[in-house]
Amino acid sequence: MTNMENLENHLNEHERQRLVNEAALKQLQQDETRRVARGYAVMAAVVGYGEGAMGGGTFGKVSHFAKLFCIGFALLAPSLLVWRVLL
Repeated sequence: MTNMENLENHLNEHERQRLVNEAALKQLQQDETRRVARGYAVMAAVVGYGEGAMGGGTFGKVSHFAKLFCIGFALLAPSLLVWRVLL
């Protein structure tokens, strides 16, 4: 092999490594962007749910009724259980 052929293989390997490195860095950047976007999506969903649940619309009324039902059940369940088991 001549010295030129060795240099050509060396340059081809450097070009291949550069392309692989660029592809890997691009993939890391895309993964980071997706991770950040998921965080924003979760926060938007939480804010939207909170505003809907506290509003005066149908969802707000149903949510308020569900909270009152859970509170009432938590207060009545122990006494009903005592009546059923002990009496």
